[in-house]
Amino acid sequence: MLESKGFAVLLIVSGVILLLVMVKSRHFFKALFLSVLQGVSALFAVNLLAAFTGVALSVNAITLTISAVAGIPGVILLLAGRLLFM
Repeated sequence: MLESKGFAVLLIVSGVILLLVMVKSRHFFKALFLSVLQGVSALFAVNLLAAFTGVALSVNAITLTISAVAGIPGVILLLAGRLLFM
């Protein structure tokens, strides 16, 4: 139970840092759109390569939200969480 709380805190902190970087870039919506696009593309790329790597993430509302909000770091955190908790 403690590990999942730590994972959630790490995810929230990384999301806040990403939002701060986007706001400081003065192109918030462009940066947000590109981050969402990169995160969702990375999630689908992981699943596309699952036949070769044996690692897949389920595509559901939670994983899509995490990959859209946190981008590529969110997908990396999902992969790390899958390795740690499975």
